[in-house]
Amino acid sequence: MEQEADKDFNARVARRVGREVARAREGVGGRRMTAQALANRTAELGHPLDRSVIAKLEKGFRQSVTVADVLVLARALGVAPVSLLFPLDEPQVELAPGDIRSTWPALQWFGAEGPYPAPSGSEGEPQRWEPPPAIGLFRQHEDYVHQCLQAAARAADSRLQSTLSEGKERARLEAAADADAQLALSLRDMVKALRKTLRAVNHEPPPLPKAFGGLDENAN
Repeated sequence: MEQEADKDFNARVARRVGREVARAREGVGGRRMTAQALANRTAELGHPLDRSVIAKLEKGFRQSVTVADVLVLARALGVAPVSLLFPLDEPQVELAPGDIRSTWPALQWFGAEGPYPAPSGSEGEPQRWEPPPAIGLFRQHEDYVHQCLQAAARAADSRLQSTLSEGKERARLEAAADADAQLALSLRDMVKALRKTLRAVNHEPPPLPKAFGGLDENAN
């Protein structure tokens, strides 16, 4: 009986994905993408799904859909994989057989941005939750990189504006530029240290923008 329920759940997930594939295909880049064009694109990506498979999926006749299918279909359609699984225009989704939860908290849980969602309408304080340590480090890395680039851009802008100013205004802009330049340097050092921490726990840091050229030299 439990096995039958699992099969039904697989089919319901496949129907949900199929509906979103059809909707995404109808609106790709503001124009319709044919099922054949989508099939061709999945073949180009190395995971061919022929037109009949796509048609069955969209019409709800597929009994299951694989992670590989979802990833390739999302890439082919130019959408995020999560959008095929958690349509935000639907208030609730089924996360496990018979387990219906609100869509947005479900999406956050799937993306490691929140705990498993509480049942809709349940009372009580929100669950305490922290992201897995590795994900927390990667998000912190992204935040430091973003802040560093912003500080460097502000410093450059203030420096440019100072050349067009005189007296106290010029002094103020130069001081602001110096402060942001120093902040950018500090954040750059923080990025470097965090990348070293990631490598120490066997995680490869993400690629850096060109502005960080040379940061990883002699990192070990």
